[in-house]
Amino acid sequence: MRNNPEFDWRTIGALNTVSALSQVGQFGIAFVMLPVWLAGQGLDAKQLGLFAASLWLGQLPGLALAPWLSQRFGCKPVIVSGLFCTILALLGMAVAAWPFWLLGGVLAGFGLGLRWIGLEPWLYHIAPAHARGRLVGFHETLIALAPIVAPVMASYFGLHGLAVFWIGIVFTLASLVPLAFARSPGAEMALRPTQHAKPSPGKPGRDRIFKLGVAIALLGGMMEAAVSGLFALFAQGRGIPVSQAADLLAVFGLGGLLMQYGVGWLADHRGVGTAALVCALGTIFVAVGLTQPLNHVWLVVAVFLLGGLITAFLTLALIASTMTSTGSIAKNVSMMSMLYTVSAIAGPLMAGATMKATNADALMWFTAAAALAMVCALAWLVITKVPSAVRLP
Repeated sequence: MRNNPEFDWRTIGALNTVSALSQVGQFGIAFVMLPVWLAGQGLDAKQLGLFAASLWLGQLPGLALAPWLSQRFGCKPVIVSGLFCTILALLGMAVAAWPFWLLGGVLAGFGLGLRWIGLEPWLYHIAPAHARGRLVGFHETLIALAPIVAPVMASYFGLHGLAVFWIGIVFTLASLVPLAFARSPGAEMALRPTQHAKPSPGKPGRDRIFKLGVAIALLGGMMEAAVSGLFALFAQGRGIPVSQAADLLAVFGLGGLLMQYGVGWLADHRGVGTAALVCALGTIFVAVGLTQPLNHVWLVVAVFLLGGLITAFLTLALIASTMTSTGSIAKNVSMMSMLYTVSAIAGPLMAGATMKATNADALMWFTAAAALAMVCALAWLVITKVPSAVRLP
């Protein structure tokens, strides 16, 4: 049992714990709460859009280099390097000012990219094949704790001092402890073709299910980055104070936490395409609803649903990357993650410029338009009869 990677539950548990802890510092603080903190420092929509884009831009070299580095040095050193990059970025930003915060954003994103690809292909490779969608959903559920924990802790310790940076540093450092309990897979695992993927008849698997993942990644990344990076300004435009915006971001994260396993289940039983279509249609409905006058209860419900629906797109893109029958998991996850990140760079820039030219509600109209484009892309894949576009084999 110990030598069978499919049943190495100690490593599976350790890697999930590493993700849950490090995601608080690397994503919950850097990607979700730092834009709120920076809004409190007086940055406008265009500047916040640039900062949000810098985070995703920094991910690209991390995502691209991580498979090669994992093959050469092993997964653990790559993960550790990514964690320390984020710690260095947070320390630097705590003593810097605009525009040097952009450099901190690039370095923080680079660290997240290294940890992401150093860890997740390793985890998915040792996952039971029959439940990989649910494992991805469970893993995404755990890391969805980050957008809940980070706002709650930042709100408790205060958003006007440097506490937000220390919270990120402590959680990132803490993730090194469970990492020590993971059994190293060896450097060669990183680029080994998955032994669980089922080849599909006809064209190569990447030509089929990978097309679906690409559509989800390109539009899903745009939506998530825009909403997470600019939500504080959307809230300000609605007359919501910074402290309440932090609470709403926690609700946003709670939606992602509670809905990801269900998304994984839906992908396992009805296919990635069906799950993506449900999430895209739901995103349109909720985003348009958020542009209307809402009382507090309906506002909380809408933010909760939006968090779950938008977070699901990354889950679905990753599931698609693990189901293709060609290439290694590390390369497939890296490629899909890079596509997601490229679109995430454009999202805040486009939405931020639109908000500055119009009003805060433009963020939700932008999100609804991107979700509508995803619906059209999924419909095109079905109409052209791309195999596995709706239901996975």
